[in-house]
Amino acid sequence: MSGDPRSTRPAGRRVGIGERLSVATLLRGYHLAPSAMHRLRPRLVAATWNRAAAWRETLRENGRIILGPAASAPEIDDYGRGVLDHMQRYMEGLVVAATTPVDRLLDRISMVEGLAEFRDLFGHRGDRGIVLLSMHMGEFEPAAAYISRHVPIHVLYHRDPIATLEGYRRRARRRLGVVEHAVDSGLGAWADLRDALGRGEAVALLGDRVQPGQVGTPIEVFGHRMELPIGPFKLAESCEALVVPVFNWRLEDGSLAMRMTAPLDLAEGDLRRDPSGHPAVRRWASLVESMIAAHPTQWLNVHPVWRSAGGRDDRSAA
Repeated sequence: MSGDPRSTRPAGRRVGIGERLSVATLLRGYHLAPSAMHRLRPRLVAATWNRAAAWRETLRENGRIILGPAASAPEIDDYGRGVLDHMQRYMEGLVVAATTPVDRLLDRISMVEGLAEFRDLFGHRGDRGIVLLSMHMGEFEPAAAYISRHVPIHVLYHRDPIATLEGYRRRARRRLGVVEHAVDSGLGAWADLRDALGRGEAVALLGDRVQPGQVGTPIEVFGHRMELPIGPFKLAESCEALVVPVFNWRLEDGSLAMRMTAPLDLAEGDLRRDPSGHPAVRRWASLVESMIAAHPTQWLNVHPVWRSAGGRDDRSAA
């Protein structure tokens, strides 16, 4: 999921043959031999941690900020390996979503917070659309299957350069009836999302980090400046749609949890002149920080996101 396609270009991420083969092997392994992959997962995580130097360094930097100055080097490394473990669990979940009947997929969700309020909101929203704002945590597909029972869902996304991963993701979303809109479709995708919101439907977007080429606004998270995308808020404002934060995470028993909070208030503030000071953006940043603090290893981020006031990586402060 992404933000405003008017300010975004295709990510154009270069992926080496080694990464392509590794991801394809993992996905096919979880498809064909999940039990064996479960046994191998600790070794695969350790191997990735040892070999992926750039990811390891970024995870250590992120860990210092998330866990705080009291965290020891072993605790920070445990955090980094935990993120890599949950990335593998995400890929397994994607395979499950692409190959499992929808009813069984819904059974994976064992806890839903805020459902009564969401149902009431859905029932009384009239023809107002809903922007479902989420983050790189948990699994999107089971949550989409759950929410789509109440409202049609659209998603704006970057095409992944790894064909195997993109194939499983497309298969899962089409089975669930999620309508996909690729960022590289440009203004056409933006217009389609506005039309969907105008019909009172839902659009799912990620709002926890800025994608390549995407416009963001600097805001403090964990005491350091990072950029959050403002496209989801501008889209909602342009259509008078609601912005409902939705979070997904994994419980200790392997089942999934979902939380839907009260809509963010777009009535106050000026997104154009002062996006970082807008109450809705600041509230979203607070929610993102709270979720990462509660489930640090489940935030699927291996990229540097904290910046200094001068626009450089905020690494010295970490």
